[in-house]
Amino acid sequence: MIELLNVNKTYTSKSKIQVKALDQVNLRFNSKGLVFILGKSGSGKTSLLNIIGGLDSANSSKIFINGKELKRFDERTCAEYRNSYIGFVFQEYNLLNNLNVYDNIALSLQLQKKPVDEAKILKVLEDVELQGLEKRQLDELSGGQKQRVAIARALIKDPVILLADEPTGNLDSETSTQIFELFKKLSQDKCVIVVSHDAEYAHHYADRIIELSDGHVIKDTNPLILDEPIDIPIKRRARLPFSLIWKMSFGNILNNKLRLLVTCVIVSFLTAVLSTVYTSLYVSNQVTKDLMNLSKQDHLLLVEPVPYQSNTILIPSSEYNFSKKLTNEVLVKVREMTEDNNAHLYPKTQIMLGNEWIKVSDLGLTITDSTLLESNLIPKPNKDLVESIQSSYLSFVSADYSSVLLENLIGKAPNNRYEVVISNYLAEMLLKYQYTHLNSIQDLINEEIWLTFKDQMKLKLVGVVMNETPLLREDTTILNTSFTNIYVHPSFSRFNPYTTSQISYGVKLSENTDIVKLIKGYKTIGTFTILPRYTDALNRYTRYELTLIMGLLVPLIGYFMIVFLGNYIASSILFRKKQIGILRALGCEVNEMNKIFLIEALLIGLFIMGLVLIMVPFMIDILNFAFMVHFFDTYISYFHYPIFHLGIGHFIEVSTLIVLVFTVLIIVLTYHINLLDPVAVISGK
Repeated sequence: MIELLNVNKTYTSKSKIQVKALDQVNLRFNSKGLVFILGKSGSGKTSLLNIIGGLDSANSSKIFINGKELKRFDERTCAEYRNSYIGFVFQEYNLLNNLNVYDNIALSLQLQKKPVDEAKILKVLEDVELQGLEKRQLDELSGGQKQRVAIARALIKDPVILLADEPTGNLDSETSTQIFELFKKLSQDKCVIVVSHDAEYAHHYADRIIELSDGHVIKDTNPLILDEPIDIPIKRRARLPFSLIWKMSFGNILNNKLRLLVTCVIVSFLTAVLSTVYTSLYVSNQVTKDLMNLSKQDHLLLVEPVPYQSNTILIPSSEYNFSKKLTNEVLVKVREMTEDNNAHLYPKTQIMLGNEWIKVSDLGLTITDSTLLESNLIPKPNKDLVESIQSSYLSFVSADYSSVLLENLIGKAPNNRYEVVISNYLAEMLLKYQYTHLNSIQDLINEEIWLTFKDQMKLKLVGVVMNETPLLREDTTILNTSFTNIYVHPSFSRFNPYTTSQISYGVKLSENTDIVKLIKGYKTIGTFTILPRYTDALNRYTRYELTLIMGLLVPLIGYFMIVFLGNYIASSILFRKKQIGILRALGCEVNEMNKIFLIEALLIGLFIMGLVLIMVPFMIDILNFAFMVHFFDTYISYFHYPIFHLGIGHFIEVSTLIVLVFTVLIIVLTYHINLLDPVAVISGK
């Protein structure tokens, strides 16, 4: 037995007037029989039916089944109640058009997490006289056949109550008669409650007629209630089958291909622009590593920090004020970090002769032909570069035959304090400007040349270390790291009578050195400047240039992304508004609806990410081209090295950004599904 006590329902009209739809309604229903609820439009009959079915909530009411009260409904309880106890038949059929007859009926079983029993479905189709039509699409059926499918969908779940709201409103008289004949037959086994405006059918078929007027029961033809218990099914939470979630998600994507394509292209373009600008601000130590590899440079230089100067990337050693030496504590850290990264730390010492530090020009070299400096990176060396080279200080470095500093050595290592090894760059200048009669570096070594420094110090040339590093315009770091190194025997330092100053430390890299990690480690210690420092210089430049652009672009791009994605998702919800109402009426919770949109967002997001990955490399190429001559005062350009590039880290960050945007939009926009009144949706309002 089903009992309703003190059912009250009040609506607020658009003009803010309180309208009482139901007023203190008390009714009881047997477990079997055909009950008609009649009344004029606005009498409250549909409101009463929706409250019985859990589609709408009353301001106050109590519902009892077998004398046991069902607690006041919240969204979840209402959904479980509709899914487990109630079977709905609507005037507009409210079937899912993308499913055939069989699948529409099977959906009720799937929502109850019951196995889809084909024999049971065919039996229900036979009961409603639709045998043989299970594979038909809905657009192949007549109105009466669609209504029978809706009845079969309600019956397959074996509900406690079968509710029908104007079930024949869209049918002709012959078909209406067939539907009511079917209801009469079904009422022999369960309670069937029909809301109708047709009193003739009610008086012909009904076991009981309840008439309403202005929210009150004014007539009840058979109020006598037989106290018969009802078999109450287990209350179940509805679960949308995953296949249906995918089908609905993919179906909406294909519904408006043009809108989808325009949205994805615009959003992916905006995301690609944002990613490119972001990439330009995130120049990692990878740049230094790549440029060192490009120039085949395998030395770093550690010096005391000096104020940054904007007129050059790298500051000549003459401009440093070396007032301190690195402390022992710092040196221990530096040495350990260097060794841990498979590199070699060595001190670089300068020597003073005649109150001046020894320079390249003190070898007796005067460069008159700058074409010697030409390379693929320096097509036209200028006078400033020549002067910078000649004024660069020579660094004396202790090294014997076992030192890693003398790899790629032609000749031999110094065996006493009077022997010396130089770089191939200094050797080439000697051949070019002083020993013009010799043809090769080997000839230079065989000549047993004594290098004279300001006519005060003589050292015998016994070897040349071959370096492959090309010079860059005004890049004196290369001179200071390897080309201006003079390798002497350790005894030279012990017995050297001249004034010396240890101004810096060099780091010789190996094939196993992780340059990026090593530079990060040195920066963590933070006691000195690391040269080369392409990364720092480029970071400053790009940040100064692009901060304003970022300040304008990021909010604007973010706004347009949200507008376009929000519009698409909102239209998707609107397109499936009817489906949402139907599924909620069948007992689905809002969380189940959200899965449809989340899957759809996932598919669109993957498509957009694919477009972004196609677009970003081209945009970064454009950015690299724009910066081709802007890498400060060097000739490094996009043609030689793409400064900006999208690595795996950037890809993950861009993907995360898209996922976050989509997730926020889905949460915000699908929240409004809660606000969709299933009663209004399924009635087409």
